[in-house]
Amino acid sequence: MASHVHDEWMALKAYKVTAVLSKGCVLFGRIARTVPNSIPILPANTFRAIVARQPICDRQQHTIGYELLFRDLGTEQCVFGNPDEATSRVIFNFVVEIGLDRLVGPSKAFINFTRDFMMGMNSGLLPKDKVVLEILEDSIPDTAFLTALGALKAKGFHFAIDDFKFQEQLMPFLPYCSFIKVDLRAVDRARLIREMPSLQALSVKLLAEKVETHEEFEFCLDNGFEYFQGFYFCKPKIISATTMPANRLTVCRLLAKLHQSDVTIQEVESIIGEDPSLSYRILRYINSAAIALPRKIESIKQAVRMVGLDHIRTLSSLVLLFSLDDKPRELIKTSVIRARMCQLLGEGPGHDHGTHFTTGLFSTLDAFLNCSMQNALEHLPLSDDIREALLHGEGSLGRILSAVLAFERADWEELDRLGIEPQKVANACFEAVSWGESLLG
Repeated sequence: MASHVHDEWMALKAYKVTAVLSKGCVLFGRIARTVPNSIPILPANTFRAIVARQPICDRQQHTIGYELLFRDLGTEQCVFGNPDEATSRVIFNFVVEIGLDRLVGPSKAFINFTRDFMMGMNSGLLPKDKVVLEILEDSIPDTAFLTALGALKAKGFHFAIDDFKFQEQLMPFLPYCSFIKVDLRAVDRARLIREMPSLQALSVKLLAEKVETHEEFEFCLDNGFEYFQGFYFCKPKIISATTMPANRLTVCRLLAKLHQSDVTIQEVESIIGEDPSLSYRILRYINSAAIALPRKIESIKQAVRMVGLDHIRTLSSLVLLFSLDDKPRELIKTSVIRARMCQLLGEGPGHDHGTHFTTGLFSTLDAFLNCSMQNALEHLPLSDDIREALLHGEGSLGRILSAVLAFERADWEELDRLGIEPQKVANACFEAVSWGESLLG
């Protein structure tokens, strides 16, 4: 993207997005004051935290919610020091102050809350139509707790049992729950198959956690699960180790032409012309709120002059990948968010923003093309730096991509190991989510 256009674009977004989100990833142990436009004001000596989100999908791979996973920035720990007070209070403040719409859009938020918090008055202030309160697996179902759950349920709140492994102590919670979350990696599959009929007899939705591959997704589908949490949609369903379907091969060839170092504007126009809908889609994205150019762009030549060849190359790559419409929307959303996060984290003197964006975008190339990453990259003349980042997580690009992936998984230890400031990654995530929703909306 031409630097003057990038500056203009960022300036247009700064007031309503960047200013809010750069502060929005910081939350606090007490309710903060706000100024107009809902920008939080940080009180002194308060808790700070960041939040990651993990998608929850239905059987059609449509996103119905996100689990929100928090980390305290006040310590080096991955949990808060006092779980009964700090964790729930800080998370609550985050949800109230930052707003669930910014975190999960129209989807539901699945959030872990402690017993004491759910028994107190605070939980009643949460938006009951937007949250699912998760009961922790070490909770004790005494009379007081069950009474509190019953009162909240009567008000319209929904609950989930987290990390259910058929523990006897959790059985009294089941009548209060709308969801049972089964950790696929913690339960023996043979036992799971035996126990599924008894679970299906309950008036609850069964949600499989830590579903990471298509094989696991299909196992859960076959055995009656209705919802799924994990990054299975980011993993390839490999059709063949040596071949790929014709439509994906065509996309790969176009991507290869786009990413040749000596490609010309005329060649890019010709490439775009090979797909009747490609030019229209690129112009639609160029004119979208996500780009926010000052005037309407009506031709590819005009678009190149306004935003530069690199940006057209990036948008063309986006459109080509998204033309594979048998893929779940969450995969597309993940690709866009990763690309923008890598771009933001790579900002600075001497950095090629387009290279960072491409690295994030192509981190799901194997899933789009239904082949291994190694096989996918054989068709693309990408630089050695991008290849090493995608295949092995090596180099400066690999370090940034690894940080983005660690944040997705809420792998706080890996994020610390990489030495990238967690709050910086959180800021990039919030802006990338907003940018992606605007682009795909």
